[in-house]
Amino acid sequence: MRVSDKARIRQRRIIHGVLIFLSFSLMFLGKADLSALRNIRMGSSDFLAPFIDFVSAPIRGIETMVEGVRTVASLRAENVRLQGENDLLKRWRRRAEILESENRQLRSVTGAAAVKNRTQITARAVTAPGGGFAHTVLIAIGGEEGIVRGNPVVTADGLVGIVIDVGRAYARVLMISDINARIPVILSSSSWPGLSVGQNGQFLDLQFLPDEATPKIGELVLTSGHGGVLPNGLAVGRVDQIKDGKIRVRPAVDLRNLSYVSVLTGGLDGIDNSNLDLADFYTPLPIDDTTRLLEGLNSSGQRR
Repeated sequence: MRVSDKARIRQRRIIHGVLIFLSFSLMFLGKADLSALRNIRMGSSDFLAPFIDFVSAPIRGIETMVEGVRTVASLRAENVRLQGENDLLKRWRRRAEILESENRQLRSVTGAAAVKNRTQITARAVTAPGGGFAHTVLIAIGGEEGIVRGNPVVTADGLVGIVIDVGRAYARVLMISDINARIPVILSSSSWPGLSVGQNGQFLDLQFLPDEATPKIGELVLTSGHGGVLPNGLAVGRVDQIKDGKIRVRPAVDLRNLSYVSVLTGGLDGIDNSNLDLADFYTPLPIDDTTRLLEGLNSSGQRR
C-alpha cells in the first residue's frame, strides 16, 4: 500500500471521529436544555423573523392572487352554469304559461251545451272580435271539416254567433253583438218570444216583446229555435237594464276575449243557407192582437 493511500485513510478516520464527537455533543446539549442555548435560539429567531416575514410577504401575495384567479374562474364557470339553468327555467316557464293559457282557453268550450242532431267541433279564434262597423271573428276551421253557412258557434257560456262565410280552412262568424244579428229568443221564466238585436257594442237590445211581457233584471234570455237555424235553449244573455221601454241584454259570452269556440255542425237539413240572413228566420209579432205566435205552454204551465 502506498503512503498516499494510508494518509487518506487516516484523514477519513479523523473526520469521522470529529463528526461523531459533534453529534454526541449536540445530543448532550439538546438534552441538557441549557438557558444559554434557549437564549441563542430565541435570539436567532428574533433576528431571522423580520427577514423571513419580508421574504414571505410577496409569496403570500402571490398565493392570494392565484387563489383569487382561481376563485374568479370558478365564479365565472358557476355564473355560466347558472345563466344556462336560468335560460332553461325561463323557457320552461314560458312553455308552462302557454300551456296554462291554452288550458284556460280550452276550458271555455268544455261543457258547451250538447244539442240533438248537432256535432261539436272545437276551433281557435284567429282574429280579434269586434270593430267599429262589423262584429265578426275568423275561426281556424272551414269547409274541410264540414263547416257550412248557418252553423251556430258557442262556448260553454252560451251563443257566440253564426257562421256566415266559409273557406277551405277558415270561416267567418257573425257575432250576436253585430248590428245585423237578429236572434229569435224567449225569456227563460215566462217563455215570451222576442228578438235580440246587436248594437255593435257591449250590449244587445231585446225587441218585439209582447206588451204583457214583464222581463226581470237578471232573467236569462235563450234562443227559441224559431226558423231552425239556431237550436233552442242556447244562452244568449241576461236582462241587464230596463229603462224607458228599452230592454238591454248583456251577452252570456265575453265576446271581447274569445280564444276557442265550438261550432255546432249538422241540423240544417231543409234550410236554405245560400243567402243566409238571421232576420229571414224570425217574424215579429203580428199587429192583430187576436193572433198568437208560438202558442203553447210556458215554463209555469200557463197557456200562452
